[in-house]
Amino acid sequence: MDELDNSIKNSFDGTIEYLKKNNIQVEEKLSLVILESYEEYQQKYGTNSRIHVGEYDRMRKEIHIIKNRLKDVINRDINDLNKIFIGNIVSIYHNGILWPVYKNDNDIEKIITKAVTDSIVTHEIGHAILHFIGGNSEWSASFFEFLVYFYKNELYKYPEVYEIMEENVEICEEYIKKENPSSPYSLGSRLAPYSFGSCFANDIIYVHEKILNKDKQSPKLNIKDMIEKLKFFSKDYYVEITKTFNEILTDYMTVAKTLNAKYTMLSWITNCLLEKPPNMTNNI
Repeated sequence: MDELDNSIKNSFDGTIEYLKKNNIQVEEKLSLVILESYEEYQQKYGTNSRIHVGEYDRMRKEIHIIKNRLKDVINRDINDLNKIFIGNIVSIYHNGILWPVYKNDNDIEKIITKAVTDSIVTHEIGHAILHFIGGNSEWSASFFEFLVYFYKNELYKYPEVYEIMEENVEICEEYIKKENPSSPYSLGSRLAPYSFGSCFANDIIYVHEKILNKDKQSPKLNIKDMIEKLKFFSKDYYVEITKTFNEILTDYMTVAKTLNAKYTMLSWITNCLLEKPPNMTNNI
């Protein structure tokens, strides 16, 4: 078993443990199968054109991860020159949006490997959970993926994270408005369920933790309740709910930025007006 095998297994075990700790029901027989390549997958399970890196096999109650394809995704993110560094946070591009990754050490390859593995394994576990409670789709699994990844890593504690999330609000707005129709993540495109699920999670978390959570010591959002609500969102409804929420949040952020600018200006003017001119001071 090499380091990547360990990373996959640790992600699986860690995510299951986190879910159980938050009273989120997980199938008892859910297991992990790591395959070296698609060829090995074919030999074991037959041809499946839909699998890329991972899948949830509901008949066998197994999470399948194809290791060499996972390695390709990891290497792509490691070699991406467009990574954003803000304080102790680095972002990677996943599901069409920016994913914040906390730099707990300077080994960028190590932390990106963990983040990518975590996200993909969590996505497939999400399918298992959502199949169990109802509401399973790529949109809801992508929502689950970002949500669990965010809270499992306690990212709500870091102010820099919200700068990344604000970037995501704008990215998501572009997908919703199809400002780049050629993007595979834009509305109506093949990968839109992945981006829209991640966008909705990003926006929901931003509201709860950036706007409503004042102390940031513990999360404001109840992850168990949020996951259980996913069963009420139909496949046809996900576009509308993602679009509506993003529009409202975008409007809020625009107003907030305007008010902040006015507050800064007002503070500056007030300080200037209340400050004693030098000639007045000299005459006292």
